[in-house]
Amino acid sequence: MNAMTSGVEVASDRLRAPRVPWMVWTSAAATTSVVVGSIWDISWHISVGRDTFWTPPHLLIQLCAAIGGLTSIYLIARTTFTDDEKARAESVRIFGLRAPLGAFICGWGALAMLTSAPFDNWWHETYGLDVKVVSPPHMLLALGAMGVVYGGFALTMAQLNRASAALTHRIETIFIVLIGVLMTGAQAELIEYSNKALMHSAIFYRAFVFVYPAQLALVRRISTRRWACVTAAAVYLALSVAQEWVLPLFPAEQKLGPVFQRVPYMVPLGFPVMIIAPAVVLDLLWPRMQRLNVWAQGALAGIVFLLSFVIVQWLFADFLMSPLSRNWVFGTHYQMYMVSPSSPVTQSGFLAYETSRAEFWRGMAIAAVTAMATSRLGLAIGTWLRRIQR
Repeated sequence: MNAMTSGVEVASDRLRAPRVPWMVWTSAAATTSVVVGSIWDISWHISVGRDTFWTPPHLLIQLCAAIGGLTSIYLIARTTFTDDEKARAESVRIFGLRAPLGAFICGWGALAMLTSAPFDNWWHETYGLDVKVVSPPHMLLALGAMGVVYGGFALTMAQLNRASAALTHRIETIFIVLIGVLMTGAQAELIEYSNKALMHSAIFYRAFVFVYPAQLALVRRISTRRWACVTAAAVYLALSVAQEWVLPLFPAEQKLGPVFQRVPYMVPLGFPVMIIAPAVVLDLLWPRMQRLNVWAQGALAGIVFLLSFVIVQWLFADFLMSPLSRNWVFGTHYQMYMVSPSSPVTQSGFLAYETSRAEFWRGMAIAAVTAMATSRLGLAIGTWLRRIQR
C-alpha cells in the first residue's frame, strides 16, 4: 500500500512540475536548424560544389528565420494587442509595440535572414556563383542568424532569471546544450583554418581563440554547475563526431569545377578539436577564479584556454598526421574534390604558415591577447544575459 501511495505521489509531482516555456523550445529549434543547415551547406559546397539557392541545406538555414520570425510576431502581437497583464509586465516597449526584448532581436534577425535570400539570388544572377564564402548577402545572412540566436538566448535567459528552482535546472541544461551546438557551428565556419596541416602554426590557434574562449566564458558566467564547460564541450564533441561519421555515408556528385579528384561521398568538416581540454581546466579553476575581479578573470581564462588547448591539440595533431588516423573514426583520409592530391594540405606533413620562428611567436602572442579579450567579452555577455528579466 505504501509503495502504491509513493508511486502516486511521484506521478503527481511530475504532473505539477513546471514546464519549460514554449519560446525556449522554439529558440532551441531555431539555433539547431541554422547550425545543422550551415554544416550541411559547407559539406555540400566541398562535396558537390556551390549550387543554387534552393538546396536542402539553404532551406534548413532559412527555417531558423521562419521559426524566429513567427515566434517574434506572436509574442509582439500577444503582448501589444491583448490584455495579458502578466505578459505586459514582462515586456519592453519599442516603437509603440510591446514584447520581451528577445522577441524584437529575433524579429530583426529573421527579417535580415529572409532579406538575404532574394539578395543572394540577385547576387548570383549578377556576378555568378560565389567564388568566396564572404559576400554581402552571406554577411547579411550571418548577422541575421546571430540576431535570431542571441534573441533566442535573451528569451531563454529572461525565463531562466525568473524561473523557480524546479525549472532553473532544466532551462540551464538547454542553454548549455545550445552553446555546445554553437561550438559545432563555429568549427564549421573556421574550416579554412582547421586543416590538420596548420595545427603546428600560430594561425590555427589565432583563428580558434577568436570564438571558443568567449563561448566557454559565457557558459561559466551563466551556469552554477561544477562541470558546465565540460558539458558544453562534450555536446560539441558528440555533434562533431556525428557529422564526421554520418556525412560520408551519403553519396555526392561534383557539379562545379575544377574537379581535381572524384569524391563519391559527402565530405565531413573534420574531427573535433580538443576544446574538452581547456573546458576541464576552466571548470577546475573556476571556484578560485571567481574571487578575482572580472578583468582578471577574463585575462586568466584566456591564458588558461590557450595554454591547455595548445598543449593537447599540438600533441593530438601529431596523431592526426599518422596513418593510424586514416580511418572512418578520425577521417583524415577524406579529401575535397577541388584540392589537388599533390597539394601540401593533403600530404602527411605540417605547413610552415609562418616563415620564421619570430613570426610564429608574434602570432602566438596575438592569439594570447585575443583569447583574453574574447574571454572577457564572453563574461560580459553572460553578465548581461543574467540581468535580463523582460
